[in-house]
Amino acid sequence: MPVLHDDRPSATVARLLLGRQLEQARMIRGLTLEQVADALFMSTSKLSRIERGRHRAVGDDVVRLADFYGTHGRDRDRLMEWSGQALGRSVYHSFADVADASSRDYLEVEAAGLRAVYMPQVLPAVVRTRHYARELLGPVSSVEADRRLWLLGLRQQRFFQTGRAPVRILLGETVLAPGVVGPGVMREQYRRLLQAPVEVRVLPALRTALAPSGFAVAVLGGGWLMLVARERDDGRPCLAPDRNGRAASRFDDLWQAAADLRERVA
Repeated sequence: MPVLHDDRPSATVARLLLGRQLEQARMIRGLTLEQVADALFMSTSKLSRIERGRHRAVGDDVVRLADFYGTHGRDRDRLMEWSGQALGRSVYHSFADVADASSRDYLEVEAAGLRAVYMPQVLPAVVRTRHYARELLGPVSSVEADRRLWLLGLRQQRFFQTGRAPVRILLGETVLAPGVVGPGVMREQYRRLLQAPVEVRVLPALRTALAPSGFAVAVLGGGWLMLVARERDDGRPCLAPDRNGRAASRFDDLWQAAADLRERVA
């Protein structure tokens, strides 16, 4: 998949990059979390959270880990740079009332390096019109609806930033079926999809039935980290490293079985 270099990663992305680099340094040396934590008088849970990008590691912790792993030169400089960048707040921090911490982490990854997304039931948020998004919200208060639509606008503004790498969007055939939203809203949404600077394909219903769960693939830090995002049972996104590029390969397989949106609309 194409790679986009993140010259100035957000705090969330910096934490993820830092954690992945530290995890790789540990694994290359054949060490367990427990061995490193015991040697540095650090709790195993804290080290695990640092590696998963769930904890803001202070500079002293990063220095101790770099010393322990014998990390020098450019690799060490990169760790310290990411450590400093990781201390900031998410752009989406003020939306904590409508997006929890794991959701805000996903939004940062979405803006920084989303490369592919598969949605079998509904359109991904980054290409939704306001009318489509509002219908999906259902019976919520006008205050909550306004907040969520404001957040949607910010997501889309950051997502379609100039110079980002191409993004592929794969939809299940159900997404385009009548009844998901009203016909007028769907016509407007079709126009948005056809005009959006993304590649869109539609997966036949029979193939979608064999792949009922959506997921997204992102590439961060110029290829330092590839992530897969999946939805938990409670609806929140879960970010994890895409080990051996399995999710990316899965997406490529589904993509090859899909038809271009323009052919489907025609």
